[in-house]
Amino acid sequence: MLKVPTYVAESPIGGLGVFAGRDIEEGELVWEFHPKTVWTLTEEEVQALPERLRVLIHTYSYLFEGQWYFCVDNSRFMNHSDQANTLEDKSGVQGASNPLGRDRAVRKILKDEELTCNYKEFDQNWKDKLPS
Repeated sequence: MLKVPTYVAESPIGGLGVFAGRDIEEGELVWEFHPKTVWTLTEEEVQALPERLRVLIHTYSYLFEGQWYFCVDNSRFMNHSDQANTLEDKSGVQGASNPLGRDRAVRKILKDEELTCNYKEFDQNWKDKLPS
């Protein structure tokens, strides 16, 4: 669940992106897993969906250890960057491979700046999402 105000708009990275609704300070909590805002689906559950929903899940979800995680808030529009302005913070989260973490700003993010994350850090499906 996003912990800061955001909005969705056209992204220079591609498609839609999520943008900061105010300045975000370095180290500030930007996103945190909340079970009511992230749907968790098995591959079997995804395959049982109509095709248009499967495409939606594969486009806007991340895959971690056989589970698809679909965020229902604006965070599903967060685009990839190798130099992302957010970074996963697993401090206080049980288990090193736990996908239920949180993201913090790695530097000050200005209002109207696009929020980005590094898909390679958490999405086992990143190669299918990013251009070669």
